[in-house]
Amino acid sequence: MTDPVALLQEYIRIDTTNPPGDCRGAAELLCRTLRGGGLYPVTFGAKPEKPNILCHVGGTEEPGLVLIHHMDVVPARAEEWSVPPFSAEVRDGFMYGRGTVDTKGLGAAHWCAALRASREGILRRKLFLVANADEEVGGGEGAEYFVRNLPTPIGEAYGLNEGGVGVTDIFGGGGKFFLLNMWEKGPVWMQLSAAGRAGHGSRPSAKDAPARLSRAMARVAEFREQPRLTEPVREMLRVLREKGFVDLDVDAMRGGPAEAEALEALAEKFPEIDPLLRNTYAITMLNAGFKPNVIPSSAAGTVDARIVPGEEPEAVAGRVQALVADLDVSVEVLFAERPNGSPMGPLYGAMEKAILSIHPDAVVVPYMSTGFTDSRFFRSIGIPT
Repeated sequence: MTDPVALLQEYIRIDTTNPPGDCRGAAELLCRTLRGGGLYPVTFGAKPEKPNILCHVGGTEEPGLVLIHHMDVVPARAEEWSVPPFSAEVRDGFMYGRGTVDTKGLGAAHWCAALRASREGILRRKLFLVANADEEVGGGEGAEYFVRNLPTPIGEAYGLNEGGVGVTDIFGGGGKFFLLNMWEKGPVWMQLSAAGRAGHGSRPSAKDAPARLSRAMARVAEFREQPRLTEPVREMLRVLREKGFVDLDVDAMRGGPAEAEALEALAEKFPEIDPLLRNTYAITMLNAGFKPNVIPSSAAGTVDARIVPGEEPEAVAGRVQALVADLDVSVEVLFAERPNGSPMGPLYGAMEKAILSIHPDAVVVPYMSTGFTDSRFFRSIGIPT
């Protein structure tokens, strides 16, 4: 029987920091574990150091289930940690290490549950295990490559991936909430740039590139669009109203100023809902200059916008461009994805039933994540995830 703690410790201790995102050691561990359980995983990838894993665990009926996680992790600065980030140290009942949550812990859970199901011979529907590389830098050489180059068809199936969470400190507290991530906002990463003449710091001008960029970035940071209802948020609010956590009746709303006012009041009461009601714009990087007394000839900054369903990345970038047009600042889209999601259906019902069997006092809520995951690639080939 595979020990999940031992498996996760060994998994964490393999450094898969992305960049560079070398997942060969992690893939070897995961495949060795599956082969030890009598299974036959397949690996394939865009590059040798970016392998992806697919394994049919068992079962013959459809729709099946695909358990998805990614092997790569974001960088960790050792000086910011109380333990070495790849030590997988266990302390007071917790394991500490980069990837424990995002998402090697999820992968270890998937692997151990699937191996047990295989060993006990309980699978009727098809069950697949998937581990992808490259998620932390967009997934182009990971899940995107995976879905476009499947060595064997998966068939009709549902997917389970990262993104959901169980929490107690939202919607006024007073309960356990399990948020099932049915939708994701879309990212639009933009670079704002200004160019001009270089000069001495003793003779500044309002036309200097850093000055214009600073004013442009301030406008974007303060830009707050009107709230709006999208179908994923309607679904969430219907459940919360049914459970008695909100009073707002979304099916009685008809748009206009009254709706906007009601949504603003809701966001003020529950700040965690605010980013689900509108596009958001975060200043993430600034770059200008090389010497304290020199005004540089160029300046640039990046904005991470997250957009709601119904929005197009090009239209959002166009609004940002219009916002800063008088400052002679250009806007370039670096990366963009449309919002994506899956309908509430049999998988949602099965998840709710499973959660309530363990936490009968919990509230299960359909949710739209403000982040984005590899789920969008599986949804693109018809796998609700």
